Amino acid sequence: MKYDVIVVGCGVAGMTAAIYLKRSGLSCMILEGKMPGGQVVENDKIENYPGFVSISGSDLALSILKQVKEQGIPICYEMVEEVTKDKKVRTAKKEYQANYIILATGRKPRMLGLESEEKYRNKGISYCAVCDGSLYKKKDVVVVGGGDSALEMVLYLSPLVKHLTLLHRRDTYRAKDTTIEKIKNLKNVSFVTGEVKEFTGEDQLNGILLKDGKKLSCEGAFLGIGQIPNTSFLSSLGILDEEGYIKVDKDYETAINGIYAIGDCLKKEYYQIVIAMGEAASCALTIRRCFDE
Repeated sequence: MKYDVIVVGCGVAGMTAAIYLKRSGLSCMILEGKMPGGQVVENDKIENYPGFVSISGSDLALSILKQVKEQGIPICYEMVEEVTKDKKVRTAKKEYQANYIILATGRKPRMLGLESEEKYRNKGISYCAVCDGSLYKKKDVVVVGGGDSALEMVLYLSPLVKHLTLLHRRDTYRAKDTTIEKIKNLKNVSFVTGEVKEFTGEDQLNGILLKDGKKLSCEGAFLGIGQIPNTSFLSSLGILDEEGYIKVDKDYETAINGIYAIGDCLKKEYYQIVIAMGEAASCALTIRRCFDE
């Protein structure tokens, strides 16, 4: 069967796009290699999504997924191995054809790779200051990293927390000079040079053991060592930037006619659920207009 649109990725952006497409009268399907919801499922509490004082990421994802199913939109749980310029999508099981493709593959946090990191994920370890910062008001936290993403975390968190320690393996930082100067003037921020050996605690994180033997006490640790877009299977298309993010125009279309991209697989200033959903709605309505022209 040939679909009007194939959506690759069943995160909040992909599901939102599919809902808008189906409601506008287009046939569509979603291909997902893992589980619905994407990275939002990792959030224990979301407190900046309008309409909910607080909701878990998994509950939000399941609510959107229910709406997708009620619309009768098929979801095939198959890992996409290739997307071609003539709008074919290949998995290990099958080949699918569409008039248009929306790539909503998201991204994943770059991790330290420690066993203890997995243990305290969502139990004191976070990868998103904007998502989880409010959970650590008046508490002591550590931000790990030395690039723009880590230092932006510091700027966002410092007005919220009691004390913040910026932990970096070097005493120089890769962030913008203006950002570094701002942080040096913050009274509740201190700087420590070192590398994480292990995260410690009982049920919740309470500290970080460094490789030199020092111990940092904290109630939260924000890892700002970067994110990796889930786009490696698209490398042959020539639509990725040097970091692996998909390049699009103002209508979210790539350099290949009829192939669009939305959500966290795009390079942008802010990565938020409502922003990804807005991109999804705009992209779906743009494609709908293409059918009318």
